[in-house]
Amino acid sequence: MKKVLFFACFAALFACETVGEPADLLLFNANIYTVNDSFDTAEALAVNEGKIIAVGSNEEIQEKYQGDKVIDANGKTVIPGLIDAHCHFYGLGLNQLKVDLVGTGSYEEVLERVKYFQDQNPSNFIQGRGWDQNDWEVKEFPTKEELDALFPDIPVALERVDGHAYLVNQKALDLAGITDATTVQGGEIIKKNGKISGVLIDNPMA
Repeated sequence: MKKVLFFACFAALFACETVGEPADLLLFNANIYTVNDSFDTAEALAVNEGKIIAVGSNEEIQEKYQGDKVIDANGKTVIPGLIDAHCHFYGLGLNQLKVDLVGTGSYEEVLERVKYFQDQNPSNFIQGRGWDQNDWEVKEFPTKEELDALFPDIPVALERVDGHAYLVNQKALDLAGITDATTVQGGEIIKKNGKISGVLIDNPMA
């Protein structure tokens, strides 16, 4: 009820003949994240000709501006526009759903992290990213046998740190339709003794 009366007061004030500075839009009762030097928050803002011309408290904006349109944000959060300057925000979000394998010192540690992550976050498709065999004592591409033993019924896809290789288990290969006879232009399906090792490089990853 208080919020309704508060908004009604604003509407009544803006209907008065006393005219403040013009604005196309006034937004009130918001949680505005300013991202200024002090990272202040504000309650209201004024917009004119497509630009934010003022940010402040409800009272400050009310006293100074009159808008063609007034919106009650009902406490919702307002943030500046996010521009992805090659920062891969979407990828960052997706990575929160994957096993972090950056800095692993061995393939055994990779397996431990994957198993722990799955125990804590059960999923029907396990994804991870960040392993680099060059950081391990045995600086060779791993093979899928251990993943097959741990996860015979759940597909697993672990992306190398550079994004150009996947280590996958047999379940993932089956779902992708990749067999020992599969060939793909523009990449490599690494084999060991004529059998798929589990490492896919570049185009086969798709």
